[in-house]
Amino acid sequence: MATYLGTHGSRIQNYTTDPDNPNTGEVWYNDTSNALKFVYPNTTSGSWRTGNSLNTAVRQQGSAGVYDSALSFGGDTSTGQVATTESYNGTNWTAVNSLNGAKSLNSGVGVSNTACLNFGGYFNPSGHLADTETWNGTNWTEVNNLNTARYVPGGAGTNTAALAYGGNIPPNNATAVTEVWNGTNWTEVNNLNTAREGGGSAGTSTAALFATGYTGAGPIAGMTQTELWNGTNWTEVNNVNTGRYEIGSAGVLNTAALIFGGQSTPSNNPAVTELWNGTNWTEQNDLNTGVRQQGSAGTNTNALSFGGETAASDRVTTMEEWIVGAPIGAWATGNVMNLGRRTLAGAGIQTAALAFGGDDDSGPTRVGNTESYNGTNWTEVNDLTTARSKLAGAGTYTAALAFGGEDPGDNLTGKTETWNGTNWTETADLNTARKRLGGAGTTTSALAFGGTPGAKNETESWNGSAWTEVNNLNTARQGPGSAGTDNTSALAFGGYSATNYTAVTESWNGTNWTEVNDLNTARYSLGGSGTVTAALAFGGEVSPPTAKTEEWNGVSWVEVADLSVARAGLAGCGTTAASLAFAGAAGAENMTEEWSGSSTVTKTVSTD
Repeated sequence: MATYLGTHGSRIQNYTTDPDNPNTGEVWYNDTSNALKFVYPNTTSGSWRTGNSLNTAVRQQGSAGVYDSALSFGGDTSTGQVATTESYNGTNWTAVNSLNGAKSLNSGVGVSNTACLNFGGYFNPSGHLADTETWNGTNWTEVNNLNTARYVPGGAGTNTAALAYGGNIPPNNATAVTEVWNGTNWTEVNNLNTAREGGGSAGTSTAALFATGYTGAGPIAGMTQTELWNGTNWTEVNNVNTGRYEIGSAGVLNTAALIFGGQSTPSNNPAVTELWNGTNWTEQNDLNTGVRQQGSAGTNTNALSFGGETAASDRVTTMEEWIVGAPIGAWATGNVMNLGRRTLAGAGIQTAALAFGGDDDSGPTRVGNTESYNGTNWTEVNDLTTARSKLAGAGTYTAALAFGGEDPGDNLTGKTETWNGTNWTETADLNTARKRLGGAGTTTSALAFGGTPGAKNETESWNGSAWTEVNNLNTARQGPGSAGTDNTSALAFGGYSATNYTAVTESWNGTNWTEVNDLNTARYSLGGSGTVTAALAFGGEVSPPTAKTEEWNGVSWVEVADLSVARAGLAGCGTTAASLAFAGAAGAENMTEEWSGSSTVTKTVSTD
């Protein structure tokens, strides 16, 4: 291996950053082994993840608040314009007292779900509205109107000190009019430089931001202009990267804002997210689903996008949460397995794992080979009693369970075997023989679910000596990913239904399966690890195989760092902090990867 001296022609000095590339964020230091180590901090990054939905599908509503205390009010539903209000507590949306009048295309400001201001909007057949209402956490109260009736104005501030700017005025024109609210009355102040409607807003009544929008004239196309308010005047500053209108926005400062979604033309619904640092806009990770005319709340680091309209539906209930500060995590390549294979099963944790069964690399030939992993190397141990592939597993590397699968004669099997750390022993069969099933739990408390032929929804519970049929999955499927600690707490995600790949996720409480938020990427024959409240999904078949990894926090999935190699038919075990992915198809049959959710990855470079 080439040394640093051989490559760079001089001895290493005591650098604190990479001398060739000082902007990487690496930390360099000398240690007592005469080696220079550089540490990659496990950086933080913003990303969108699905949250719990609104109760009513709505678009063009007013909104206010922050990520754990938000309000959605008014808007347009499938039955027409409404006065409905919903309050968000950081977990769920709850219907509360309605606005005094139904309306859509209204605006709102406020930094919690207990103190908000609603202004402007549109009601058919009355037209443009100047109505203003204040929310005290229980009821809406009508107060003094805007001076200029309009819909979709920008807004910034609180219920006692707000700014309303731009929007659409009669008969159907964009306006530049700006008004300030002092808690009692609206007063006209200096106008925007460019009249527009449907832009994104952030800030306060004395320091606000207005970005993008639509001029209301000519071909409908999104604008890129950004203006800042200093309490007296609006000033044009650097443009956004993607012009659009009817967007979501968040930010309590005009120097730190976020805009997301919207539409650039009537037929284009971008999911683009951009971050404002007070000087420039930078593109970030996109929304999972492009949406426009949605409600929004929060800051540049923790934001919400809820409701609105997508390309697939006029109105939706879905919500996404923007989070900055969660560790990205990383996969690192470990030592290879002794026998390359795919469609195997696994059990254990990252530093003490068991791999068993599968189709070998040269066949496919069903195998019973079992290997034990000690955190560094794989060691061959005693084989399964019945060679098979496409089976499920549960337990630890000293006490594991293998069940179901396909034997060397291509026959489905319900055989169950227990591992005592040395040998496999046959015990009671599954009630329904099947392959490509999911499994979770321990040798005394396990769950088997799904499978094929076809797409099965059967679920069986293991008590240490026998399998009992229990309530079925809601979505029949084969090849789901799985996680869980016992037969009362499990998670099933992804798989292949009767017709296609699925992203459906279901949670098991010991009695019933409940559908929860979907994976971001539909797939089957994927790896899984963790528990019902903290799981990891990785790899899988989606034609072609994927390397995508997603993390589950008990509510929703978020994409994190990919596997090094895309593959399906792999096995996994461990936790969201330390998982193991091993074997699989697509050229990774003997490959091992270790997932770290810790803060750093360290590499050592010789100083010779």
